[in-house]
Amino acid sequence: MGLFGSLFAREKEYPPLAPGTPPAELVEKHRGAFEAFATRVNEKFELVPTDETLYVFVGKPPDAFGVVWLRGGEEHNLKTLMSKHQLSQQKVQLLSDALRDSYVAHREAPRFASTVAGKKVVVTPSEALARDVERIIREV
Repeated sequence: MGLFGSLFAREKEYPPLAPGTPPAELVEKHRGAFEAFATRVNEKFELVPTDETLYVFVGKPPDAFGVVWLRGGEEHNLKTLMSKHQLSQQKVQLLSDALRDSYVAHREAPRFASTVAGKKVVVTPSEALARDVERIIREV
């Protein structure tokens, strides 16, 4: 895509997340933790909600992104994982690559638009993506 293509590129439109649906209820369950996080970060967010954890792709996956997971009132990310397990930069890069590959593998999962904490977000209620992300994180 040339200069003008990127200047005038439109963001993909997703259908609205219907209130009262299981994915909307999962997002609502994690609203407080997400709001605390979202007020500190000025980026795009894609939420992958589960009963126990809210996975947040931050930025523009699969290209430039980070992953945060909010669980039990605590915020975790690759930096905290790196510190906790004394991971090398090389291992963190491998984790990041695995997360990117997982995101790409689930690119066709249904996505919805919503507003949480006053921010427009994409919600991807994909149990398979959430399982992959959890597996990648736990394999450290």
